[in-house]
Amino acid sequence: MGELDNTYIFYTADHGIAIGRHGLQGKQNLYEHTWRVPMIVKGPNIKPGSRAPGNVYLGDLLATFCDLTGVTPPETNEGTSFKPVLLGEKHTIRNTLYGVYNGGEKPGMRSVKQGDWKLIEYESANSGVRETQLFNLRENPHELLAEHKDPKATNLEKNTQHADKLKEMRALLLAEMRRLNDPWRFSDRPEDGLTPIKVGKPRDKKKPKKPRQEH
Repeated sequence: MGELDNTYIFYTADHGIAIGRHGLQGKQNLYEHTWRVPMIVKGPNIKPGSRAPGNVYLGDLLATFCDLTGVTPPETNEGTSFKPVLLGEKHTIRNTLYGVYNGGEKPGMRSVKQGDWKLIEYESANSGVRETQLFNLRENPHELLAEHKDPKATNLEKNTQHADKLKEMRALLLAEMRRLNDPWRFSDRPEDGLTPIKVGKPRDKKKPKKPRQEH
């Protein structure tokens, strides 16, 4: 059709699985190897071979498509267009990224990343798990832990030299929870009167279950 030079092509994907990294298998974690996704874009006025920091969500795609094509985004759109980054006009559209894994026992896992720093917090009320991890991704890009036997790549949460950074990142995490109305707060954080939304319909206990048939 002769439209290739007038076409934007986006390549991306769902987030990945750990395939054994950190001893994990599956998507149920917030480490970089699972949290990050590919995002490759080709099109008019995009400099070939250019790169930008991973500062977008997949939820930004709709806003970006609309911005590139001159279409008004719907009112339900919550993303931010990263057209200025694609065209080389800006280096980034945001400084902070927020990550959530809410499966299993609540509140689950939360992460926040800003610059070179990343915080991951874990809590399971029923099993008593409460853990915090602080990483400098420039010095420890793979978020290696003491179990990896690398003295330079460890969780910095208990490092007194980074106590102020830990406090700053935990405050940033709470700020993101509040900005996004995240009701699943950790036990040491204020709830702000938010009530978790119940998803799905409760099962009708009066309705008998069908017998399972083996084949």
